[in-house]
Amino acid sequence: MALGERPSPVTLAAFVAGVVPFLLHTWAALRGSLAQDDFVITYHAAKAGPFDFGYFFQDYHGHLAPGGFLLADLLTAWQPLDFAVLMAPLLLMQAAASVLLWTVLVRCFGRRWGILVPFTMCTTSTLLLVPTLWWAYALQFAPVLLATTAALHAHVRYLADGGRWAIATVAWTVFGLAFYEKAVFIPVLLAGVTVLLGVSLRRHAVLWGVFIAVLAGYAAVFLTLTSSQVGQGAGPVTVGTVADMAGRMLGDTLVPGMVGGPWSGPGPGATFAASGVVVRILLLLAAVVVLAAGMRTGGVRARKAWLLLGLVFAADVGLSAATRLTEVGPELGSDPRYVADLALVVALCVAFAFLEPKSLDRPSDPRPSPAKRPLALVLCLALIASSAVGFSRLAPGLRFDHSREFLANARASVARDPDLVLYDTTVPNDILHGWFGVNARTSRVVGLIPGVLFDQPTSRMSLLDTTGTARPITGVDPVSRGVPGPVAGCGHPVAEQLVRVPLDTPVLGRYLLRIDYFTADGGEGVVDRDGVRVPVWFQPGLHTMYLPIEGLFDKVGFQLSAKGAPVCLAKVEVGKPLTQ
Repeated sequence: MALGERPSPVTLAAFVAGVVPFLLHTWAALRGSLAQDDFVITYHAAKAGPFDFGYFFQDYHGHLAPGGFLLADLLTAWQPLDFAVLMAPLLLMQAAASVLLWTVLVRCFGRRWGILVPFTMCTTSTLLLVPTLWWAYALQFAPVLLATTAALHAHVRYLADGGRWAIATVAWTVFGLAFYEKAVFIPVLLAGVTVLLGVSLRRHAVLWGVFIAVLAGYAAVFLTLTSSQVGQGAGPVTVGTVADMAGRMLGDTLVPGMVGGPWSGPGPGATFAASGVVVRILLLLAAVVVLAAGMRTGGVRARKAWLLLGLVFAADVGLSAATRLTEVGPELGSDPRYVADLALVVALCVAFAFLEPKSLDRPSDPRPSPAKRPLALVLCLALIASSAVGFSRLAPGLRFDHSREFLANARASVARDPDLVLYDTTVPNDILHGWFGVNARTSRVVGLIPGVLFDQPTSRMSLLDTTGTARPITGVDPVSRGVPGPVAGCGHPVAEQLVRVPLDTPVLGRYLLRIDYFTADGGEGVVDRDGVRVPVWFQPGLHTMYLPIEGLFDKVGFQLSAKGAPVCLAKVEVGKPLTQ
């Protein structure tokens, strides 16, 4: 379309088909919150240095994503825990991917009404719109979606014009591999589109050789730096469990997700709740009709398109079975994250099955034939309406309202008390699950709030309750007590020599140490737990000090750092914190 030329009706329709779901997605995304992996990624991003390659190339649950961790590092440094800032570049990537997909369809088929339907299938697919509300997944997937559409655009230009477009094709593939291992499917998709356009693969053997070298190099790096690709769970991987998972992927997730469903709402975790049996049967029958109609319309070309779709689907099933099936079970098939990459593949394959590609060296017809406009508009509007209903029901499952409330209350608590010191404890599982181990702690969730302090020795310690509100600690429920001291009226006198207070019961684990003491002079000192020394400050007068303590120990040491009046330890207790 020339500059200043009025957009054609099909272009305006495509604009609506792209913008409406994008606005709905953006509205829902900006009303969401961080949760689960999001907190772990952002916390460690803030602690990593600008050239911390150990952080960028870490093995994150079997994923190698240096690009994602670099982006997290930059965004967290700019505005930590700001969900809108974290989501903005990913939303822009998804918008750019939609524009590039339309450009690819126009270059392959011309500007005609028929391409509006597969384009709308992709832009309205809940497989793309719903799981990317979860920031950690969007951080993986949105760059790969952009890389795939950009690589397709560059590749189609390369097939038509040759030249340096091949470099762009490879570069975008490498970009995708920096974020998510499923970018290995990009060369497969490029090869498939090449065949569907009627171009011989042999004519571009050098390009495919470069791709093979890139994938081989990536595989070597991936297998060297990661060690948890294969699931470690105890669940069985049998023909039955794989078939069950694949059936759910197809019937519960992929097919309804391509038409704006399912409309039954969210399931547990990030899954879709399965539609009713009748709905699933009707959708599968409709899918069979589409496959048959495509083969009747497109003949051999349609069979090649469906073969490409089947290969990518089989690859998704194989990867999921090898890496996550033992941990999650067949229910994994109801999670759209494992088939989201198929939304773009389905759209392209539908286009090639029903539409004959134009010659790449022939410009697109600026005035598309209106013959198929009514049918295209009806299908387009039906997909937009279906997606609006399905998305509105599914989106609340990944809005993470509890996390948003928790963060808001924590910020308010810090604002009310700038000297607030928090005891680092666990958080509810729907905010950060216990399977994250040492990372499943309050400090990972709110530790980037400016001014917040954790686990510092203090006379006034608090902890966050399940709503994120700070509750003052009033004492401990003791699991062990220090034995009474030898000096009447003082207990254990502490001076410049280390004094070890025996406990009446050995302690194992993480607890809170409470010390009741008095002294005439304030002074600096240390608390020693078997060589682990924590600097403290003893205030003059009668006071209580709280200090987290962890490990296996049966005594606690105390010492003043300089000469001064002795500190009398009246009571030493180790236990779980008690709050008002």
